[in-house]
Amino acid sequence: MHVIGQSMNSGAGTGAGRRERKYPRVKVTLPAEARHIMESFPRRGQTANISEGGCYIEMVQTLEPPTCVDVVLWLNDEKIQARAEVVCRHAHLGNGIRFIRMSDADKKKLREFVEKAQKSGGVPFRRLGP
Repeated sequence: MHVIGQSMNSGAGTGAGRRERKYPRVKVTLPAEARHIMESFPRRGQTANISEGGCYIEMVQTLEPPTCVDVVLWLNDEKIQARAEVVCRHAHLGNGIRFIRMSDADKKKLREFVEKAQKSGGVPFRRLGP
């Protein structure tokens, strides 16, 4: 994980949508995949920020809102998965993602990861995913 800054309470990865969020976000770079549920190939990228409620994934091949996607994130040595909805699109830059379904175990991993990143400033980024 590479922490870029402190936690954020508003805005997407590129500054869009200035509104209060239910979950605070932390700027962090993690390997990520988003796969349209009707496609067999994932679109790979990296997060710009993450929270318990969603993330912003920087990627060239963006998706249109409100596309339903399966998301995979690598929290250093932990892989988590979620069903999610694309909530915003910045062409050739990335997508804002809202998690809509995640296992309780993965929710716990994500919550602990975000809390640790907020408190400690994170640990060096280690690419373990694709």
